[in-house]
Amino acid sequence: MKKNTVKKMMALLLAGAMCTGMTACGSDKAPAAESKAESAEAGEDAAEATEDAAEETVEAANDAELKEIDVVLDWYPNAIHTFLYDAIDKGYFAEEGLKVNIIDPAESVDGINFVATGRAQIGLTYMPEICEAQEQGMPVKALGAVCQRELDCICSLATNKEINGLEDMKGHKVGYSGTGAEEAIINTIMKDLGLTEDDFELVNVGYDLVTSLTTGSVDLAGGIFINDEVTTMELAGYEVNVFDEQEYGVPRMYGLIMAVNGDEYDADPELYKGFVNACKKGFADMKADEDAALETIMKDMNSDENPLDEEQQRGSYKVLMERMETEDAEFLSMDPELWQGIIDWMTEHDLLEGNVKGEDVMIQM
Repeated sequence: MKKNTVKKMMALLLAGAMCTGMTACGSDKAPAAESKAESAEAGEDAAEATEDAAEETVEAANDAELKEIDVVLDWYPNAIHTFLYDAIDKGYFAEEGLKVNIIDPAESVDGINFVATGRAQIGLTYMPEICEAQEQGMPVKALGAVCQRELDCICSLATNKEINGLEDMKGHKVGYSGTGAEEAIINTIMKDLGLTEDDFELVNVGYDLVTSLTTGSVDLAGGIFINDEVTTMELAGYEVNVFDEQEYGVPRMYGLIMAVNGDEYDADPELYKGFVNACKKGFADMKADEDAALETIMKDMNSDENPLDEEQQRGSYKVLMERMETEDAEFLSMDPELWQGIIDWMTEHDLLEGNVKGEDVMIQM
């Protein structure tokens, strides 16, 4: 049902409600003042109820005209996803003819797997996963870079006076998550510093990176998210040394990627362009008003199942504003040369066989 048709129905329904109220009043030849007031109030209530029902009908009709897009997050909802929730709240997706459904992942690989198998239109994931999926023949491509700079880093506690830089990793324990990409990062830093595997102990701590660091199980930990875990540690009273991996030979990476199914994109590119346009408006709101962004986070993303700390999210927001867009690169923009640099680096560390090309892994709009 079109908007103007529903609006006409709303007007007719309201008019009918008013006529019914007038007829009811005329049927009582000598009403008391109190009876008149009650009748008027009842008429107003009926009109309001009719208007509310008609507005719900309009919304339902509008939703029926929108194309649905399922978006699988990379992790639980947090500050980095604010642009999505803002675009939903402000109607930016609806303006593009879209209805966006946010899906929380059950596993970290859901973002790319759902896109590859056609169960979602957008998946948030990371550069190595996109490259690996491409080499495996999955129809997965990058639509845009949510973060222009990397989000993971290597940390130590400031109380450990033996660690003042990554060159001090010699003779110490270095924790990592166990992924091939993270091991390649450690090895790259090792070679840049002229160290060997015998100079330090690499410890696979899985996802207990923060715990292993704060309890002293390791002296340094790699793969820690600067926008989340560093802020959490600082709010808990830990003073943290943060080391930028890119200063030690690791190539620059995008922090988070929007993945799409290339075949589905080719079938309806305008749908994805509309999605990107709405996301950019949501990000513009993030930049324009920090307090409003925090309000969106705590209103739309905070729940009993996903409890968020407002101060932690505020700290995360401030870090993200320096990384989701930079002076040299706009939000969601991508460079094929940067992709090729990561592909070459992954190939060098035996994470790829060398069959992927930077110009093919991303969609250029």
